[in-house]
Amino acid sequence: MLFALSTGHQIGLATTGALFIGFALISSFVLPSRYPNFPGRRRNLYLVICVAFFVAMLSAVFVFGREAKAKEGSAATTTTAAAGDPAAGKAVFTSSGCAACHTFKPAGATGKVGPALDNLKAAAAKAGQPTDQFIATSITDPNAYIAPGFAKPSAMPALPLTPKQVSDLVAFLSS
Repeated sequence: MLFALSTGHQIGLATTGALFIGFALISSFVLPSRYPNFPGRRRNLYLVICVAFFVAMLSAVFVFGREAKAKEGSAATTTTAAAGDPAAGKAVFTSSGCAACHTFKPAGATGKVGPALDNLKAAAAKAGQPTDQFIATSITDPNAYIAPGFAKPSAMPALPLTPKQVSDLVAFLSS
């Protein structure tokens, strides 16, 4: 999941995590060896600092762990719905390992871990979305819609695909 985040979010999470780990190591090894009575009379202050670091780390995960959602009609939404190349999409399907989990007759895929992709139009109708948008969202945010009979959260990994690869994959799956 970390690789799916923007660079700024990765830096924010890494910085907060490094500070939290540094504090834990210093308060576990350095301070007790220098001050045998650590935390001593300042126990309450130490507990407040511990709680503050804990809250800061949780907040960083909530803040930096999510990406900004694309607005309706924005370039991000229309890029994936743009016409892609089905032949290139078949190559992406194969190289990304989609066939290992999904059944899809045009690709000769017989995976049983994830939902079958032969009825994407019906699944999109159930989700109340246009087919191309449904497919693109299912690839980029697998937890947006979970097919009946499958566990939430989705077991599908985040795929490091470019917008062009997503468009190609959408074109292949919807053809």
